[in-house]
Amino acid sequence: MPWRDFQQATKFAVVAGLGAAAFYLTFVYDRSHENVPILWIFTLIAESIVVMHTIGIWVSLVSYRSDIPEPEELAVIRRALVVAEIETPNTDVFICCAGEPLHLIVRTALAAQEMHLPHNTWILDDGRNPALREAAEQMGIGYLRRESNGHAKAGNVNTAISRTSGRFIVVLDADHVPRPDLLTQTLPHLIANPSIAMVQTPQTYSTVGRGMVAEGAAVSQELFYEAIMPAKNASNSAFCVGTNVVYRRSALQSLTTREAEGREKIGHLRRGAEAAPMQLTQLGEEFPDGGIWIGSNSEDIWTSLELHRRGWRTVFLPKVLTQGLTPDRLGAFLKQQFRWSCGGWEILLRARVLRERRLTLSQKIQYLLVPSHYALSLATCIFALMSPIYLLADRSPISAPFWDWALHYVPFYALTIAVPFLQAGKIRVSAIIVSLAAAPAHLRAFLMTLLRQRAGWSVTNGRHGGFRLRTVLPHLAIGLLCIASLVIGWGLPGRNRTSTLLASFFVGCQLTVVLAMLIGAERSDRLARRAEDLEPSEDEALTLLGDYLAQRTWSAERVPV
Repeated sequence: MPWRDFQQATKFAVVAGLGAAAFYLTFVYDRSHENVPILWIFTLIAESIVVMHTIGIWVSLVSYRSDIPEPEELAVIRRALVVAEIETPNTDVFICCAGEPLHLIVRTALAAQEMHLPHNTWILDDGRNPALREAAEQMGIGYLRRESNGHAKAGNVNTAISRTSGRFIVVLDADHVPRPDLLTQTLPHLIANPSIAMVQTPQTYSTVGRGMVAEGAAVSQELFYEAIMPAKNASNSAFCVGTNVVYRRSALQSLTTREAEGREKIGHLRRGAEAAPMQLTQLGEEFPDGGIWIGSNSEDIWTSLELHRRGWRTVFLPKVLTQGLTPDRLGAFLKQQFRWSCGGWEILLRARVLRERRLTLSQKIQYLLVPSHYALSLATCIFALMSPIYLLADRSPISAPFWDWALHYVPFYALTIAVPFLQAGKIRVSAIIVSLAAAPAHLRAFLMTLLRQRAGWSVTNGRHGGFRLRTVLPHLAIGLLCIASLVIGWGLPGRNRTSTLLASFFVGCQLTVVLAMLIGAERSDRLARRAEDLEPSEDEALTLLGDYLAQRTWSAERVPV
């Protein structure tokens, strides 16, 4: 994917959008427009979520500048590393595996082995695959396996940290193939500034021939990595996204302890001690050598939050240095969204971000924008019900002249579409469809997080089976409701024609999205099955690996420059 810098047209649309949002709020909160109280309250909740989240994102974008040149110091360090004027710090590269296809892991491992600058590559095999051990031996790559799968990916990485000694640690998912210059681009930031705990790079994806789900999942993240993440970086709020990240080991070791707070700290000072005692965190109790945060399936954002709480800096480097694979089946995509949204809801319900004195105001806002993104799914579900309710029961949340409503509504929502279009240069219908399809998964994650139920964990690109009807039951229910409301609603007499046409338009859009999602998901599943049939077996993958290694003209010890 070609990398697009932050567009000036996007910033102009954002500034206009802030004015449109304020104008729209004057209509939304006007009590004189209330019609059916309960419906008006739910509409007020939904509109507030959309507007507040949008304002938060847009304010971040307005303050972000993309034309700031890279410090000259980084270029000097990068050159010194490449020509070996300075010694490359001991660096471990972890490839996290948990049952992904062998050929996929081998491709990533070979690319990691061939990255510029000396480093140690390790395969962390939570799938306990003997064929993967054999492949690692053929490639001359370290292979680590643990006895249990406790704490999923976080436990896998932390166990590897206790068995290695690199000053810096690169974490890659099994399906994210690194470019040769990943280390030369990221390490200078960590070398130049000892207060930087991690450097995060974007996720980009190969989607050619993989169907609607893969394309939509990839496109929906472009704005996040092209504009939103760099804006977070400007306020030292960039967080880890699980892969393509380089950590400082000492920063991860600092997460094992915490200072006594509140009454404990005051009581200790009253006793005349010089400093309050340090206490072990759960991470320190289970992994004394440090590592990424445990206790959540979204270990990435929690690790970032804990680093920021302790005063560390983080960097988002807006350079495409890897290429990965998005889920190509709807079920796998929804599982991924469920896992990610669990982390977002945990930040809202458990992290006490607003009460955290060690975070700046900007950092608090940026972390709260994460759960507010998933709260948009609640707004989506409310909106999905309002038009069918009007057609079936002749009940609407708002009573206002059509042109008054349109004058306030259209500018704001038009600009919410214009901003991603201007930044990405296109609008992909697939991105809209899969984003809306994820709403039930986000709401289920909220309920499980609220009830403190532990969610399961599965790898994104493992074997998830074929297209299943139960995956889309909520979407089918909405589709049937839309059909019923169109059939019944137009048969009822005495309706306002303009309002009925408007409600029918929204219902028709919802029904179109549901049908497109079902058709696209089924086609994506067929493409995934076809691709899996063409994948080499483990024996074939080992044979192909042996042939490649026999023809390779340079060894793992050589550093290509």
